[in-house]
Amino acid sequence: MLKRHRSAMRALITLFLGITLAACAGPRPSLLLTDAVIRDAVVWQGEVQIRGVVTVKKEGSLTILPGTRVVFVPLDEDGDGIGDGELLVEGALIARGTAAAPILFTSGAATPRPADWKFLYLDFAREVAIEYVVSEYAYSGIQVHFCKGRIAASEFRYNVDGVRFSTVNLEVVGNRIHHNIHGVRYEERRGTAYLHGNAIHDNDIGIFVVTRAENKTRIEGNNISGNRQYNVKLGLDQSADVSFPRNWWGSADSAAIAASFFDGAADPSLGRVEAPEPLTQPVVLAAVKALQGER
Repeated sequence: MLKRHRSAMRALITLFLGITLAACAGPRPSLLLTDAVIRDAVVWQGEVQIRGVVTVKKEGSLTILPGTRVVFVPLDEDGDGIGDGELLVEGALIARGTAAAPILFTSGAATPRPADWKFLYLDFAREVAIEYVVSEYAYSGIQVHFCKGRIAASEFRYNVDGVRFSTVNLEVVGNRIHHNIHGVRYEERRGTAYLHGNAIHDNDIGIFVVTRAENKTRIEGNNISGNRQYNVKLGLDQSADVSFPRNWWGSADSAAIAASFFDGAADPSLGRVEAPEPLTQPVVLAAVKALQGER
């Protein structure tokens, strides 16, 4: 009987000491990376601070767990007005947050502003999965070039460019893209992309078609409205027409929709933006509603 009593007491003391030590340890400290290179399989969680550029090489992979905060330390060594912080991915990036615990990419400045850090840059990446991510105060919330990927249920806000891509096989679905200078900025360069179920609003320009698009990018079933200058703007040398069917433009009136475009109607050297079969009401976006409930 006495032995059992002593064993129970030892177990209680061990449990008490474990709880006390865990409480004294406090929260997990931030991980600070300065111009780091990732060549193996790495997992981020908690808070990660980046000073300079972190590169995931072709053989490397980075998994970011739900609720992780990636904070870019304010740094502008060349004085060009664009922060130097960058996450460059040439290997694999798996960033899957949840509606309850999104992954955050943000500025570490006391008073953050667009272009505090450079971008999340995916260049020839071999695997890309972005879900429930919030990217803010960057030059580009995300740039995707020369790779295949999916960006879903995420939020891009307070950037110069929210989502930017060229030469890709890319799906962009269920995202909120707002309060940027350009919500979506793209160059096709023989790539294809499918944007659907997104809310693109309160940007200076909703969609900026930079140059020489051949109407291979499919932009359909989105809410594209309330952008301050234009819902769609064509850039220099965009002489071909582009068509964005079956979107909600804030109105079903064809004249009002056309007035929200900068195209050949204003500059004869440009092509025309066509908006066939406009929707008569906004698209209901389940993933977007989940993000709205978070903030």
